[in-house]
Amino acid sequence: MAQLYPGVLANLLLVLGLVILYKSAHRQHRMVRLLIAILFVVVNVRYLNWRYTQTLPTFDFSLESIWMHTFYLFEALSAILLNWHFFVLVAPTNRSAEADRWEEILRGQKELPDVDILIPTFNEPPEMLIDTIRAAKSVQYPNFKVWVLDDGNRDWLRDMASEQGVGYIRREQRINFKAGNLNHALKLISGEVVCVVDSDFQLHANFLWRTVGMLNEPKMALIQTPQIYRNSDAIQHNLGGEFAWTEAQCTFSDVMQPGRDRWDNAFCYGTSFVVLRSALDKIGGFSTETVSEDLATSYQLIAEGYKVRYLNEPLSHGLATQDIVAFVKQRARWCRGTMQCLLSPHGVLRNRSLSIVDRLFFLDPVLYHIGSLWTLMLLLSPAVYWWLGIAPFYTDFGHLLVVLAPRILLVTLGFYWLSYGKTIPIVSEVGRIVGIFQLCKGVFATLLNPFNQEFSVTLKSKEATDTVVYWNLMLPLIGIAVLTLTGFLARYLGFMNDDVLWRTDFGLMISLTVYTLWLLYLSSLACVQRPMVINPHVSRIGSVKKSIKQLALRLF
Repeated sequence: MAQLYPGVLANLLLVLGLVILYKSAHRQHRMVRLLIAILFVVVNVRYLNWRYTQTLPTFDFSLESIWMHTFYLFEALSAILLNWHFFVLVAPTNRSAEADRWEEILRGQKELPDVDILIPTFNEPPEMLIDTIRAAKSVQYPNFKVWVLDDGNRDWLRDMASEQGVGYIRREQRINFKAGNLNHALKLISGEVVCVVDSDFQLHANFLWRTVGMLNEPKMALIQTPQIYRNSDAIQHNLGGEFAWTEAQCTFSDVMQPGRDRWDNAFCYGTSFVVLRSALDKIGGFSTETVSEDLATSYQLIAEGYKVRYLNEPLSHGLATQDIVAFVKQRARWCRGTMQCLLSPHGVLRNRSLSIVDRLFFLDPVLYHIGSLWTLMLLLSPAVYWWLGIAPFYTDFGHLLVVLAPRILLVTLGFYWLSYGKTIPIVSEVGRIVGIFQLCKGVFATLLNPFNQEFSVTLKSKEATDTVVYWNLMLPLIGIAVLTLTGFLARYLGFMNDDVLWRTDFGLMISLTVYTLWLLYLSSLACVQRPMVINPHVSRIGSVKKSIKQLALRLF
């Protein structure tokens, strides 16, 4: 065995050692986390080297060679991004002690900064907005004013604002979408600090005390807090996993943002943040270059020498997107906005004021969305094999067991451990696969026409009492599955006269076929929209056993 597969002993010992370390190590210990990250990076680098040296043909312009090398290119980009995330996760920050110190200083000041709380709105229903307004009014801070920014020309909202005793600002033309709405308000307000809260979020009473003081740190411009949801997201909801795993944004909010914050590269993501008015004035207001005004504004501030901090405390709560169509549109918008940030005048390619570290962190979300192309290629690879006889790479079943399988196991275990159990591999992939064609379209459309501004507001308050099948999302996934299965059956029943069934890569492709069909099955299930009842008082804490039972019933 060792002669046939020289890496088998090293891989087995590494798996055994990491399993022991996984059970005994303390997740908070920084050196332990660094050691584990290094070990997983070594595993990934060994794998990529094996893939390049042992599984690829000499490049030529044949269809097989182009497919294999393109597949490897995107797989390598995915592995490099994963290596990057391993190191980002090593030392997440905890700014609570700093917030305590700055809050004490702030409470001791005789004159406190004026704060304007801005609630940008467009098409939200009254029952949602009234809760957001009341929560903003109830913030415990002596010197603030609440403003409702109406982009929908709604007289009833003007009357509601008047009844609640808050400010109301309407603009007639929706230019530059949310960023334009905020910038229009900046011309009419005068507070030293601007707080932005989305219309579906509710600030906690101590929000301003915990955040405003931190802006006194030199060169500090913006304090971002996590997005905490009081309901399940679309994938959780439709697969019955409300209590079996965390919602899609949890990994980013709880782990990635604190990890980025260690390197002064946390970024604003839309709601529940405070920012200095003077810093906004310095960069000309909220960025209007892309549909991701939050990400673009963050890096414009960083380029001007300002700091963006992440305070990982639950200081607000909101509604996650439960409708699967809205979920996909939201992700597609994020994809488009992120790709626009890459190419915009203040983006990573053209902004001369960003450091190398800033540029690397800026590239992180860009590469994440480009990774959608790798996911699509992975889903299509079995169909390509069965119909065209072209595998994604050369290997045999033995290497599947001693190289590929250990690598997948180790990487899965490592990311799960470093993310404090917030990342469930299969579930995280489903969230991308459901809208894979929309995401890939967003990547290509932005590269071809970067600054075509298309913005769709995410509707989170929709209620429905019936189950709905979204065929427009499901049929492409079913199409890939059917293409894969019919290709396999055509080979198996002898309609294609060749030796594919006897090739050394047959075992690999059978395994990959089963895996991709399972992903497509789960993703298709997620396209079946379960009834939705928006209840802001429902707790997300419940029985894991009950939720897993519900999921099992839907799957089988």
